[in-house]
Amino acid sequence: MLDVLDLDPVEQAVYEILVEGPPQTVEDLAGALSVSADVLRRAVETMVTKHLITRVPGRPSRYAAVSPATAFEQLFTARERSLTQAREYVEQLLARFHQAAGGRDPAELVEIVTGRPLIRQRWMQLQRSAREQLRVVDKPPYAVPAQDNIATESDMLAKGVRCRAIYDSAGLIEFHDLRTDVAACIGRGEEARVMNDAPTKLGLIDDQAAILPLEPAPARLESMVIVHPSGLLEALGTLFEHLWRLALPLRLSGEQPGSADQPTPDELRLLSLLASGATDEAIAAHLGLAHRTYQRRLRALLDRLGANTRFQAGMQATLRGWLSATPPGAGTPRPVASVQALHRSGADSPRAAPG
Repeated sequence: MLDVLDLDPVEQAVYEILVEGPPQTVEDLAGALSVSADVLRRAVETMVTKHLITRVPGRPSRYAAVSPATAFEQLFTARERSLTQAREYVEQLLARFHQAAGGRDPAELVEIVTGRPLIRQRWMQLQRSAREQLRVVDKPPYAVPAQDNIATESDMLAKGVRCRAIYDSAGLIEFHDLRTDVAACIGRGEEARVMNDAPTKLGLIDDQAAILPLEPAPARLESMVIVHPSGLLEALGTLFEHLWRLALPLRLSGEQPGSADQPTPDELRLLSLLASGATDEAIAAHLGLAHRTYQRRLRALLDRLGANTRFQAGMQATLRGWLSATPPGAGTPRPVASVQALHRSGADSPRAAPG
């Protein structure tokens, strides 16, 4: 545990003995730890120099632990000072790197990473290097397990890094669990949006790097491109911001499955018809409603679910457990609508206009 403060195992063991007991001689300590007296003598001399232990007056020489509050505070201060100096030096190197980037060979501004293990390693490294913001277009295929991404992003959010994610609707439906990985990230502070047919998988780390697939629409991630500061990187940042404006907010709050808040039979029928892919005119005719009345009911359903689109309504219905709801007076639960079907029926349809 104390190796981070440059204490070796013998020194840590010596301190643990002395902090719990009376002063000891080198010979006593050597016997207790089953190491040679020469090894213990060198350890004791080092610890005295570090002000971790002190020699007690008298003969034979005995040693006692200095209070941890005093001893380790000095080590912590020294380590923090070293880290600050190292960070300042890295900042100087970074400034020199950026200064030199203008004169670099254009080929050096793009790095090709091949193989899933290396892709996973480089992506995790890039994520952890973020200082201000992490921007992601989340789209299949995937090379990093969801739990690894959640853990890393949680660390970033805890450090004050702004994390924004645009989820491709197909990936959100087929690969993610709304109640676990997506909800976990949003619950920790991720800003999330969703869109249909995102143009590419993309990760942007501050304004320092981007990572995206080398091949268009790959079935598996076998190669990716890392883009370093350049005009191309700026263009990718602009692309993300444009997609962010087009995407719709992803809201996963609201009633949870098992809630007493259940859909009415009319709402179940409306969800089922929406899932069928029918047009608004056909649904209104099937329900025997005037178009304006249908629009009001659809708007009320979306409002109740906190949704802006049919796709979002499907996700909210999933979270509330409505997709296998049983109408009052019915017997066996029956499926009502799937998020996939709602997506196919018009995930990007705007909120129903006021009627």
